[in-house]
Amino acid sequence: MSGSAHITSTDAIRDFRVALQQYEADVRDAIEQLLLELRRSLDWVEHDRARYWPAEARASADAVLRAQQELARCEAAIRAEDRRSCYEQRMAVEKAKQRLRLCEQKVRAVRRWRVSVQQEADSMHGRLLKLTDFLDTEFPRALAALGRMSAALDKYTERAAPRAGSLDSGSIDSAPAADAGSVGPSREATE
Repeated sequence: MSGSAHITSTDAIRDFRVALQQYEADVRDAIEQLLLELRRSLDWVEHDRARYWPAEARASADAVLRAQQELARCEAAIRAEDRRSCYEQRMAVEKAKQRLRLCEQKVRAVRRWRVSVQQEADSMHGRLLKLTDFLDTEFPRALAALGRMSAALDKYTERAAPRAGSLDSGSIDSAPAADAGSVGPSREATE
């Protein structure tokens, strides 16, 4: 590549640098939002659900006891020849037992999920910290490199501008002829 570059503007580099700075700000905001959501999720599993389901299990156990007591009262109140079978009380006991089983399953699930969610959160937090470190170290280098490129290209265009102006004032036809054996314009005319 022996030809010279034809650079008329370095605005694209400056625009890219500004867009890169905006991108960095957007990424930092996104990281902050992700960290907040991560913290909320951890708090929900570790604190909210870890308290809620054991309390529900205790309340369900109490409901089972109350339903069984109602069933016992009903069965004690009827006579052997009475057709009444305490169906509603039996259904209430079964419903209370189902709720208790559900709550106990949720308590076990929360225990498992606390460990799993914490491990995943630690992993995600580590990746976000790596991205933050990248933004803290590599982005400033990239922005500085773009600044240096823009300044160097600005200097280049300032030096190249007078040469381009001399070409505009005279045409190739008026340039002194090179030796008769050469083909094309002279080197001086192309610079």
